[in-house]
This record gives sequence, C-alpha cells and structure tokens, in this order.
Amino acid sequence: MRPLAALAAIILTLPGQAQTSIRPQAFSLPNGMRVVLLEDHERPLVRARLNVLLSRDLETVHPGLAALALRVLGHSDAGAFSLDEFEQLLAGAGIELVPALRADGLSWSLLARSRDQDLALGLLADRAFRSVATSLTLETDRLASWRETERLEASPRAKLRLLLEPDWTLQIPTLDHLSAINHPDLLAFYARALRPDRAVLVLQGDLGLEQAKRLVLLSFGTWTVQAQPPVPATTEAAAQATVQPAASSAPAAASAPAPATPQAPRILVRSPRPALLAMAVAAQPEDLDPESAALLALLLPGDPALAPAQLRLEGLDLVGELEADPSGSAASAETSMVERLQAIRQRGFTETDLRRAQAAWSESRALITLHPEAQVREALAEARGRSVSPTRLDALTLETLNQGLRRWLDPARMRTGVLAGPVGP
Repeated sequence: MRPLAALAAIILTLPGQAQTSIRPQAFSLPNGMRVVLLEDHERPLVRARLNVLLSRDLETVHPGLAALALRVLGHSDAGAFSLDEFEQLLAGAGIELVPALRADGLSWSLLARSRDQDLALGLLADRAFRSVATSLTLETDRLASWRETERLEASPRAKLRLLLEPDWTLQIPTLDHLSAINHPDLLAFYARALRPDRAVLVLQGDLGLEQAKRLVLLSFGTWTVQAQPPVPATTEAAAQATVQPAASSAPAAASAPAPATPQAPRILVRSPRPALLAMAVAAQPEDLDPESAALLALLLPGDPALAPAQLRLEGLDLVGELEADPSGSAASAETSMVERLQAIRQRGFTETDLRRAQAAWSESRALITLHPEAQVREALAEARGRSVSPTRLDALTLETLNQGLRRWLDPARMRTGVLAGPVGP
C-alpha cells in the first residue's frame, strides 16, 4: 500500500505545483489594454486569448450587428496584407486564429509555435483593430448571414433556442434586421466596440515577462480609441425602433427582461415532423457572485425534480428542455417545464447539497489547473473579475446560494417557447 499512497500523494500535489509555477503576471499598456501572462516553458507553444468586452450601451444597435461585424472582420484585408496574403501567412506558419462571439464579447483564440510568436501576435493585432471593412465585404457577408439564418429553418430546435436567447449580441437576426445594417453602422460599431480599454489579452506559453511586454507593445501599442463617426438621424431612429422587439424576438436587455403577461403570444416554432418540446432559457444575473454561479451550475443539471426535463448550462444561460407527447398541448408542455424549474426555486438546496457541490468543484479544479486552455480561461475570468475564489467558495453560506438560485430562476428573467409539429395547438 505504501507505493500507492506515495503515488497518490504525488498526484495530489501536481495541481498545486502546476498552479504555482504558472502564476499569472499582469501588466497594462499605455493605451489601457490589460495583459495577463501565464509563463510556461514546458512546451514550445504560445496560446493567446483576446477578449473585447461589449458594453450594454451598444444595445441600441441592430440585432445581428455584432455577429455580422465579427464576420466582416474575418473576411477583410488586415494591416499591410490582403485577405489572401493574411490567410497564407497563417497557413504557412501553422498558426490557428479562431474568432468567436460569446456572451462576454468578441473573442479571438490564437495558437502558434514559440518561434512564430512575433508573427502570430502581429497578425492577431492586425485582425482585431487594423482590418479594413469595405462596403463590398459587408454585402458579401450580409448575404452569407442571411443564408445561415434561412438554414435555421432546417433545424427548428436551434431556431427556437436562438429566438429565446436573452443576450442581444447572440440574437437571431431577421432579413429585415440584416437589411437595415449599412456601412456607417458597421464603422460606428467598430469605433465603439474595438477599444483597447475594453480588451484583455491572456498569453500562455514559452514567454518571459519582459519578452511578453516587448512583444505585446510592438503588436498592440498603437491601438487607440477611434473617433466615432456621426450617425445619421434616420439610422439612429431605425436602430431605436429595431430594439423594440416583438414578443417573438429576444429582449433588448438581458439583465431585466419584461415579465411575461397572459396576453403575450407564445414563441412557437413549427417542426416538419411530429414533435412537442418546451424550452426555457434563464440568463445568469450580471451581479451574481462567481462562487454561487459555479455551484449552481453543478447542482441544477441532473436535479431529480427536473425529470423528465433536462437542464444544461450554455455560456451564461441555463437552458431547460422538456419533450412531451406530440399529441399534447403546447401550453401544457410549457407550463410543465416552468413548474419544474419553479419547484426547484421554491424548494432550494440543503447544506448537504452545498457541501457536495463544494467538494465536486474542488475535485474538478485539480484537473482544470493542468489544462493549458482552461488556465487561459481562468486567467481571463480573473482579469474580468469573474473568477471563483476557493476561499470565498468555502465560506459561501446556504442562504447566499439559495438567494442566487431564486434570482437566476426568477420567472421575470425567464423566456419560454415551444417547438411543435406542423399542425396542432
């Protein structure tokens, strides 16, 4: 037993050693951009995650603009390179550069060999704030976005999910929304969103602190806040009108959606095949503490009171689904889904549940600290003030946990809809 005990002791000490050797080192550029370095010389690789936070003051733009703007950036000339030259440089050096639109803003993930780090960081900077968005690129990507929106008809479940999405950046755009976006709208969005003071860059890999400072300054030091172009009065009025959604659209503000009323029409998506699926989406409250959010994300999925419904965490949203008999009523299926969630909300969790979740989180953390991409995500969360503190998590009280539960599953914050067959209620 002694060899096994010694091996277990070594395994248990590995997470602590990895975390200690890759301690985050933070610094800022004169332009306000924040940088976090995770120094790791074990592998000749460099990972980077650039996150640009989208502010709530951008909610007055057209739905779908954030996704279209990110698409246009990815298909534009950047820096001193044409699009073809840019892509050839990436492919020739084996550099992975992946854009994404998330609930926390625009994001670019980068992976490159250490020997190509100067080129890789320069190309990331080119793509983020030196892209040249033309009217021609906008029209091409507008058409592609429209076709993607049309393809959702072939996936009714995905369409329903996007219609219920509470975050304005991830809302599904209609053809009218896409048609209303013009080139000045696009330039105004870039000027308001692509700002170094909204950006956090996390670097992980074979880099020293002084080396990282030099590299980041050379790549991102010239990034400045752009002057916002004037917005025509007609465009501004159209934008204001766009954010007054119909009942079948996502709400303008994810933080405080209007409570559902009995007169409000149900969000209903038809399926070409017999089906009846009730779906509920609840956005995480913006001021929910990270510790309560982490434990609730562990406790809620799989709760016995949900059966036969399923609950999962997607980004910052809890998504519940209940498949019912296709011959039944859409109203009854939707009511049954909501009742299950509200039963959990009213019941709350026990001290036993709290301790079990705390132990599960600690065990999962021991594995996460050994994964490079997870380290980058955790460093980004810490830079944004959304990381989980083990000390605060251990001190979390049951009352605080249940308060978070009641707020997250508040009916006034929840959007519900139904996927039904081609005919029926």
